Amino acid sequence: MKNPHHFIRILQSLTGVTIVAFALFIGTHVSQKNDTQKPAAPAQTLPKVPRAKTVLVANYAQSLNNGDIALSNGDFEDALELYQKAAEVAPKEYLPYEKIGDLQLIQKQYVVASQSFGVARALKPLNPALTIKHVRSLLGERKIAEAKTELKTITPTTQASLYYQALIAAFSSDSKGAKVLLAESLKSGNDENIKMSAQKILTVYRDFDLAREGPAEYFQAMLAAAFDEVGENGLAIETGFAAVKTKPDYRDAWITIGHAFLNEHRWLDAEAGFTKALELDAGHPTSLFFRGIARSFLTKYPEAVSDFTEALHYGFKPHIVVKQYLADAYFNMHENAKAYPLYKEVALGDPSDINRFVRPMALAINELKLPFEAAELAQKAYAAHPETAMSYNLLGWAALANHQNAKARDYLHAAIAKDPELSAAHLNLGQLAEAEGARSQALQYYDTARRLAEKNHTMPIGEAASMRYNELKNTPSVESTRPIPSLNLN
Repeated sequence: MKNPHHFIRILQSLTGVTIVAFALFIGTHVSQKNDTQKPAAPAQTLPKVPRAKTVLVANYAQSLNNGDIALSNGDFEDALELYQKAAEVAPKEYLPYEKIGDLQLIQKQYVVASQSFGVARALKPLNPALTIKHVRSLLGERKIAEAKTELKTITPTTQASLYYQALIAAFSSDSKGAKVLLAESLKSGNDENIKMSAQKILTVYRDFDLAREGPAEYFQAMLAAAFDEVGENGLAIETGFAAVKTKPDYRDAWITIGHAFLNEHRWLDAEAGFTKALELDAGHPTSLFFRGIARSFLTKYPEAVSDFTEALHYGFKPHIVVKQYLADAYFNMHENAKAYPLYKEVALGDPSDINRFVRPMALAINELKLPFEAAELAQKAYAAHPETAMSYNLLGWAALANHQNAKARDYLHAAIAKDPELSAAHLNLGQLAEAEGARSQALQYYDTARRLAEKNHTMPIGEAASMRYNELKNTPSVESTRPIPSLNLN
């Protein structure tokens, strides 16, 4: 694995709070709704028919837009609900079903994704893009013959249809046909992703041809790795198993199998694949790292800690990615004293994402009682992201933890001036008001924070604001003497 795989590139962007969103890729299933609806009201009860229709269209568009926002924030459950709402409002429109299918495809729910794309295609037949999405769901199910049949219905051919025909030809050992189709896909459209992926498969053929008379399992392992790299996990798994069937001690093929299962969120299968690779090479850092990820998702945190520690020992790079996962494992084991320095190192080592500062600050303030270190982290975040709303919010949060109320107020008002919808700043202002005994003002800030959090799909903020609002609402109207909990986004 000399080149970074697709999964590593994802991992490099998934740190701090965002790793929670990635865990949600496990997903939820779509509930099937009844088609029965109430009969329409008599016409005389709806004298303003055009206005009612306008509202209906607005609700449809708003539901789709809000679903897109929820999806971009990793809130898959809300996104699904909003897309379903759009489908109920406009049952003859194909787009909600396509978006539901897209969401299910992201979550690796291939069976229901295939069904959703089937509904979309029935509403918008002969649409090549929808057919390709249906083909992708079939390949995810490893229904390769059905996918091949589907591709034949796309006439005239498109760049995508040529590309997927080529992948199936390569999988089926039709090297001549695969090469021709891949070459055609390179010049038949402008999709750069398809071009890059097609070129990677062609490179496998070129490298194998240079080796001459190499064993079949060698080519299969190379092809499986290429399928894995371009995101065709089902093809990678099948081709990888073909290689190890002939050569059971083929370490690299087992790594590819484990990695493809990892991308499919099949954690037990991934763990098994990497365990097999490690039986063949006990100190292989990549296998250790990825098995640690699988074990983390299986909540085998002590074993994951061992794997991540060994991966660092044997030189896995980038170190920062391993340390992020190691910190998460310690955090999930409630070993905050071990998690904190790792989170801190990750944030300071790569401050490009300001959200990386949130969890170490939360631990420093709420768990380890290190408010001065939280202030230092906030200053580092501000230095890396000057004059941003979030950096001012972090400065305000740290000032609040250090009982510097005047500074906290100035910083938090500056954050809101830059971004009036930053729910975290409203939440912190609520905590400041509560600490100062301004009960009604605190309630207003908490209410605003939870409404903005719901609007912008920042669930941890909304939950914290709702908790503080309800507790304060149900507390007698006297000055509280107990400490006010600080914002925690974990």
